[in-house]
Amino acid sequence: MIFTLLFLGDLSWTFQRFPSHSRGRIFSVANAPNFSAPVLVLGAGIYSDGEPTAVLEERLRTALDLYQDGKVTWFLVSGDNRAASYNEPQAMRRWLLKHGVPPDRVIADYAGRRTYDSLKRARVVFGQQRLVVVTSDFHMARAIYLGSSLDLDVYGVPGSTRRHPLGTRLWFWFREYGARHKALLDTWFPPATRLGPREPTPDEPQGADQGMAVLQKIAP
Repeated sequence: MIFTLLFLGDLSWTFQRFPSHSRGRIFSVANAPNFSAPVLVLGAGIYSDGEPTAVLEERLRTALDLYQDGKVTWFLVSGDNRAASYNEPQAMRRWLLKHGVPPDRVIADYAGRRTYDSLKRARVVFGQQRLVVVTSDFHMARAIYLGSSLDLDVYGVPGSTRRHPLGTRLWFWFREYGARHKALLDTWFPPATRLGPREPTPDEPQGADQGMAVLQKIAP
């Protein structure tokens, strides 16, 4: 009985604390303002053929809608590339280029292994103070919570998972329950994040020469 009460209390606390930090910061594509900021797309896996999973494609399509509506200025695609055979940022960049985004509007972050890493690198390596995060609906509150803990002015536009079967969506939320506890530990005891030198971005005044040097490294 005591265990059940503790579990229910923890469940309630976990699913109230994170949304409270994101209140007023989550929008749909339709009601999103003109952010005049980049959009950070968080990775969500790729198939064995290198194409984005259905969850990742939903995130990419949401970010593309924002860009086509003129609400974000460029893309920072961040994901896992810890093995030569597994490259989430390259898959995301290739998808966006295939859907008409100019190459100089997409910058890839190859060391975004975790949400915390992607957000910290957006601030430290890519020099962003304000950005829009696109991730899945179940993940959004945690992403904004972590971004705020890193002193980012962060907003969110979630990709929907409603088209997935109920069992799959329940699994997403079950995993999210555990991940939110890990996020609290990350804010209390910040993990080591692979950083590196400052990378140029499309909104910097030094212009095309440096930007194209980066793009040559990440061309599909």
